[in-house]
Amino acid sequence: MNIKTVFGVSVLAAAITACDGGGVTLAPTTSVSNSNNTTVEGGGSTPATNPCASYTVSGQVLQGSYDGSNCTYSNTFVSDTRPLTTDLVINELPNGGIHIFEDSLFVGEDVNANAAAQGVRIPQDGEGPELTLAPGTKLAFFNSEDYIRINRGSRIIADGTRSKPIIMSGVKDLRDNQATESDRGLWGGLVINGNGLTNKCTDADRQPTANNPHNCHVTTEGRPSTYGGINNAESSGVLRYLQVRHAGFEVVDGDELNAITFNGVGSGTTVEYVQTYTSLDDGFEMFGGAVDMKRIVAVNVGDDSIDYSEGWQGDIQFALVVHTSGANRCIEADNTGSSQPDDLQPFTKGRVSNMTCITSNVDTNTGTAPSAKGDSEGSLYREGVYFEEYNSIITSNASGMASNECFEVESTQAIAGINSGISAASGNVYACTEAVKVSASAGLDLRNWLVSNGNAVIDSSASLPATVIKDLSPSNPTAYITAPSMTDANGNPINVTVFDVTRLRDNFAADAAPALGSSGSSSFFEAVDFIGAVKEGDDWVSGWTVGL
Repeated sequence: MNIKTVFGVSVLAAAITACDGGGVTLAPTTSVSNSNNTTVEGGGSTPATNPCASYTVSGQVLQGSYDGSNCTYSNTFVSDTRPLTTDLVINELPNGGIHIFEDSLFVGEDVNANAAAQGVRIPQDGEGPELTLAPGTKLAFFNSEDYIRINRGSRIIADGTRSKPIIMSGVKDLRDNQATESDRGLWGGLVINGNGLTNKCTDADRQPTANNPHNCHVTTEGRPSTYGGINNAESSGVLRYLQVRHAGFEVVDGDELNAITFNGVGSGTTVEYVQTYTSLDDGFEMFGGAVDMKRIVAVNVGDDSIDYSEGWQGDIQFALVVHTSGANRCIEADNTGSSQPDDLQPFTKGRVSNMTCITSNVDTNTGTAPSAKGDSEGSLYREGVYFEEYNSIITSNASGMASNECFEVESTQAIAGINSGISAASGNVYACTEAVKVSASAGLDLRNWLVSNGNAVIDSSASLPATVIKDLSPSNPTAYITAPSMTDANGNPINVTVFDVTRLRDNFAADAAPALGSSGSSSFFEAVDFIGAVKEGDDWVSGWTVGL
């Protein structure tokens, strides 16, 4: 039995690579010819009336044009210069019809620093308009630079169901059925701006003014808009059973739109059962704020599947990440970002539990759909970030689990967070040919720190075949790595490693919470008796995802 082949319910109860976990096959495909492989039920015969979305402004009714199958919305309906200023509901069209946008779909007014200085109020929690997408709704965009943007104080309610997920993609995908695994950046993606904390604003920026609760205005990537504030509990709406496919747009190097971007988004926002698929840049990126996520999927993401910085203080549980033709890291975490001091507050501290990360050993500009973003890797914690990682599996789909680094730490402050006990990793399995990496001059024995804190580290120093993980159950919270033929580079037997996998620690280092607010309550996390994203009997990824 090989560690990359079987993790049963009585062993790890988490399926990875080509194993079956209650019907979930996690073996990535590299021959996707059509990503439109989710069945969305239609709504019956063609109605006699126009079913396209409409709204009224200044006494004028604006509505999409219906051709009997799809609705098309011109830039006179909504655009980057004509944002929605009133609520809008977009319903599922009959017979799987598509809502096609010829320009961007911006919701709410963007109030920047200049406008705020003139006395314009920054919309707060729910004060702006609301965009509602009904279950089964499909939205498609013509142009690579067009995207959906929810401005501060506005909300998106994209509340799909397992049988009727909401899908956002490009016209080539949803209308023409011609998108492949190589088609990244068919449209811009989903951007949500919030009033949450970011370390790009100072204490002075967070002070109230005569007309506004704060003076924090950080410029977004993509077309300039603003985010940031003082409310990490704000709600920007609901994302549930949502696919964001073939998204991303690069303005210039370092200024890119992702599949989904959360800019200062608060923990009152619901994000669960959400997938990003085949994006040009990151899958899920958080700049500050405290948005939490549960049961998320990232497949064939062009850059980092999960990326966070700028003081994000949120929680993630049950994250399935699969690298295929081109990707960079499963997690890339920074405190501030390049060219910024590492010690800006509030400090970034994300907590991730029950992630399955399957890397591919694909390097930059190689593979069937090359990505210029970087090598396929696991978790990277750097530039002053604090972190907690629990109950997760990072391995490789390549032969012999060949890999680039699967757990890496960089920077003085990030290493100091480990040495001080602020950062934590427990109950994880790192099974790769290059399992861990840290600078030799860092003064940290990363392998020893991981093993002594209840993690299993298996790499090229051991003979990888015949590795078995067994004896995991709630009544026996200790799992054993046993390997009858496992030896080190000199042929000596590898000692059995014991690690505790019950670890969603009750306190989650609450006594060492980052400045300006903690990263949330441990009540967000569900108690588990397995590691990784999925388990047999809980097939939460089936029926609504693509590319698996």
